[in-house]
Amino acid sequence: MVVSADGERWLLLNASPDVRVQLNAFPALSPRGLRGSGVGAVVLTNADLDHCTGLLVLREGGAPPIYCTERTRVALTEGLRILPVLEAYGPVHARVFHPTEPFEPRDREGASLGLSIEPFPVASKPPPYMYGKLPPDDLAGDTVGLSLEAGGRRVVYVPGVRDLDERLAREVSRADLLLIDGTCWTDDELVALGVSTKTARVMGHAPLTGEGGILAFLARFPGVRRALIHVNNSNPVLWEDGPARRALEECGVELTHDGWSAAL
Repeated sequence: MVVSADGERWLLLNASPDVRVQLNAFPALSPRGLRGSGVGAVVLTNADLDHCTGLLVLREGGAPPIYCTERTRVALTEGLRILPVLEAYGPVHARVFHPTEPFEPRDREGASLGLSIEPFPVASKPPPYMYGKLPPDDLAGDTVGLSLEAGGRRVVYVPGVRDLDERLAREVSRADLLLIDGTCWTDDELVALGVSTKTARVMGHAPLTGEGGILAFLARFPGVRRALIHVNNSNPVLWEDGPARRALEECGVELTHDGWSAAL
């Protein structure tokens, strides 16, 4: 996902493995020289594979600045070793932010992207490849949400969350647009399909339905525009004429898709 305050300078939120396809599909992010892209900087919400392996694609022309928490930096340095690999192709600017301290993302030249970001910790999990390598602490910065503001408008971005606590509720209540984790419809979705032994919550994602589910949580904020992101291909909400999609629509919650956009 990319955001921009002016339609010219773009901030990439997480770098998925298919980031090359995403960039090619969006002309505003086309290379502005022989190599590179229109991405001014990247902010990572955690070090999960589906959020950071796309960084390898961004090496051409030199990786843009990478903003992340210290726990994520350690994971990318000592776990996946993505940052050392990128350094073999050019300078890497890993800029660490604290999970509770606001910051202003800037490009490689130090120019502001026109956005202010207030990160906040959310209870999820460290990536599996880091189990046992860092002291366990749900709110230490393995996963964060982002509250992005420009021109008095605010987007809250939470692609992974297990516990829907009051800290999250405070951030959502201030949002004009909420983009939130829609990974699984039910907690046992992948177990029931026989494709995993892990429930959604064990993987760090609150399910959309059931006790403590995301849809019930979202019902507390009818005045906020709400949309699902990070939807797994097992989720029945993807069936256009299915009961899950109808239930989602009845809740007034949108479902994002490739090419989806919103102007605030």
